[in-house]
Formats: sequence, structure tokens, C-alpha cells
Amino acid sequence: MSFNEILSDVPVPALAVGTMYFGTTVPIVDAHRILDEAFEQGAWFFDTANNYAFWTDGGTGDESENCLGAWLADRGAGVRDRVVLASKVGARPVPGGTDLTATLGLSPAAIRNQVTDSLRRLRTNHLDVLYTHTDDHAVPLAETLGALAGLQHEGLIRIFAASNLTVGRLEEAIAAGATLGMSYQGLQQRFTYLVPDSSADLTPHVLLDQSIVQCCTDARMTMLGYSPLLSGAYTRTDRPLPDGYDTTTTGPALEQLRVVAVEAGLDAGQTVLAWMSQRPHPVIPVVGVSRPEHVRSAVRAVTSVFPTEHLARLDAARTGS
Repeated sequence: MSFNEILSDVPVPALAVGTMYFGTTVPIVDAHRILDEAFEQGAWFFDTANNYAFWTDGGTGDESENCLGAWLADRGAGVRDRVVLASKVGARPVPGGTDLTATLGLSPAAIRNQVTDSLRRLRTNHLDVLYTHTDDHAVPLAETLGALAGLQHEGLIRIFAASNLTVGRLEEAIAAGATLGMSYQGLQQRFTYLVPDSSADLTPHVLLDQSIVQCCTDARMTMLGYSPLLSGAYTRTDRPLPDGYDTTTTGPALEQLRVVAVEAGLDAGQTVLAWMSQRPHPVIPVVGVSRPEHVRSAVRAVTSVFPTEHLARLDAARTGS
């Protein structure tokens, strides 16, 4: 079973709907309206995690999964069968913890317990995709992969993938998977049109850089990118670029993005999403949404067809080549 097979079971746009703040800063009623809109639009790939959003005021990490689970229960079994449901384990703080200095991690017992809790909150008997949310150097990769394969064999998850791996750890995971006959099917990393400075500290995020893109391409792993819109910085004057993204190539890259957006009849953020999904090595954008119109905008973006010339101009501008 591969990522492509999962997504072809319920044909969806090249887009994952990010639900990080559902049930916290996005109230449940509003979140359910957004999920209804996504379902109507055919955007049926929902992305959550078992720690969203513990860092908000009063947050525990249960909220996003609980919100999705309540929506699925309200809409009925037929809806669950038509959506691709992805969650993540490993980066939830230990009980009583308030940050990522001590997390539940990726030991076999911890993975099983976390998946059991996620299934309960999501009110479902399986996950379509399970990600390891952050790396766990304390556990051998073979043990983590074995635990994930066991859950897959039991039907509790359909495929497993990774997130926030350095290129070195990704290569180790691929080698371990080849030896064991099991492997991650995808990788979700931080990715957008602008290229941050190489010295930028994005911790705990790990960038989908060119070396990792090549590694995933060689291993035929599906690539996904979170934070594609830089919290609205491409389109909103009140949202500055995050630290590390103001480099010598930023100005020319943004100017080319603006020109292509005008030619395509899209805004700059939509153009980023279209570029990601139609690159020679596509990256599925994971788009955080807080209003129904955000879903409509994203779907329009990833279903717009870009000529090869647009893609080439954007690629050249972002790297300064």
C-alpha cells in the first residue's frame, strides 16, 4: 500500500487540510463548518496530530482530534469511508509536561498507546496515514518501523510516514526499511516557495531541502509540505516574513511570484500552492485553514493548471539561478 493508492481510493485534490487549531483558536462550531466546506469541495485529506494544540491557552493536545472525531460521528460512517484521515504520534509532551523537551516518543509501547488514544478521540477504528511527528534518537529506527508495521498488519493504520527528519536520519530510515522489508511511504517537512537562509533556526521544524527532495525522489516517497503560506505573509501586509526568510533572493523571488500570480489570475499564496503541487517533484501542501473560504481558495489553487514556463520561472527565481 502506498500514498498514491490511499489518495486514489478517494480521489482528492493535491491538498491536505490542516486542522492544527481546530477546537482551540478555531472554535468547534466554526471548525465543523470548515470541514463541511472541505467535504463539499472534495478536499477529503485531513491532517491532524495527537498534540494539537497543547501550546495554546488551556490546550491539552486532545482538541484537534476530538473536534475531527465529533464531526465524523455527526456526519456518519459514509463520510468516514470517503475521507483520508492522517494523524501523528511521538511529539506529545509527557503527562504534566508543557513543551517538547520530554515527549511520549516512538518506542513500540508508546506508539501503540498513542494510536489507541488517537483512535478513541477520532472515533474511528483506523487511521489512513500515521506519521512519526518528530525524530526519537533514543529508539532504534528498526524498532519504530517494526511497531508501525505491526499496527499496519492489524489494520489500525493503512500506511505510515515520517515528519521532521534530517537527510541523515531519512537515509538511515530508508536503509533500515530496506533491510526489514518495510518503509515509510511519505515525508512531511516544512516547505514553501521562499528558501530560508541556511543558518536559520527552524527548530523543531525540519526543512524539505534539495538533498531531502532528492532522497525522497530516489526512494519514491511522497512529499508533503507544512507551513506553505508562512502564516499569510505572501498576501497580508500585517504578516511579516518569519525570521530567516529575508535573504538576497527574497526580493526577486517575490517579484517573480507576483508576476506569475497576475498572469495566472491567482493571488500570491494560491500561486505558491499551485507551484508546490505541480513541480517536477510535487510536494502536497498541508494548508492550515481557519475559515471556509480558505478551503475554497486552496482547492482553486491546486486545481489550476500552470504551464511549464511558469514553474521554471518560479524555480529559477527562488534559487537565484
